Amino acid sequence: FYGRIQMRLDITPRADTPLKFSARTLILPEMNLTKGNVSPMVWERNSGLMADGNDDIILSWNKGGYRFTMPGRGDFSTDPGTAAILPMDRRYSVASEDSQWTMALQFKRSLLVPLVKNLDDVRPDSLGRTLPAHRLLFDYLWSLLHIEEPETLAPLASRHITDLLAVSFGGMEAHTHPPGVRAARLAAIKQHIARNLTDPGLNAGQISRKFGISERYVRQLFAGEGTSFSDYVNGERLAYVHSCLTDRRQLLRRIADIAFEVGFNEPSTFYRQFRLRYGMTPTEVRALTEGR
Repeated sequence: FYGRIQMRLDITPRADTPLKFSARTLILPEMNLTKGNVSPMVWERNSGLMADGNDDIILSWNKGGYRFTMPGRGDFSTDPGTAAILPMDRRYSVASEDSQWTMALQFKRSLLVPLVKNLDDVRPDSLGRTLPAHRLLFDYLWSLLHIEEPETLAPLASRHITDLLAVSFGGMEAHTHPPGVRAARLAAIKQHIARNLTDPGLNAGQISRKFGISERYVRQLFAGEGTSFSDYVNGERLAYVHSCLTDRRQLLRRIADIAFEVGFNEPSTFYRQFRLRYGMTPTEVRALTEGR
């Protein structure tokens, strides 16, 4: 299915390695996104398959990178974790050695034609991970594959991805802040917040330095969602405390210690905010957990 039927490619596993192929695909308007874990193999788009007239473009990332040949353009390689640009209207052969994880976005060429000049001149190995736009694209796609019911966001996600593709391919500047770039930046910032809730230095200034954007822009991103940076972080910290209080494995932990862990230094303020959000006090939530 993932070879000749979906991706319209011939797949040849390496003879000295057992075949392993596990994948899932997210179908979006005008594109599909696949993440998998596969054994080393060769992927080939040949003249016979090109008779289908498909001119989609595939962006493929791979843990170990790729080595590939594209007649008429030459031989290329990508560093581990960076993208290969594989147009379906060309012949090519792609070899992978380490595909413990691989991700591929297949999209309609027509999405980028009006946005990117000289699309066919973009080098097949030009999308790395060093430029902010390229990192945003990868992180946004990866996050879509790890959220529940992404299909409900399909039309919006497709538009965001198109914006990110246009920026990554050089069709528009990231500083113009198209919706897809804003959405990807906000998603990346939220991931950073989730990983650093216990960091006392977590503030808009830290985010500004981490992502190379202004503090004002950080606040604008959250204002666009009807909240503020501070309120969002505070809400996530309250949610963290609530999750700890409803976890029976943490019944012996003092409520004050859990709150202090994520920066609630003033007990009265913490208790007031917690009750406002959850309709009961932390002590009451803990009591319900103990009674289960």
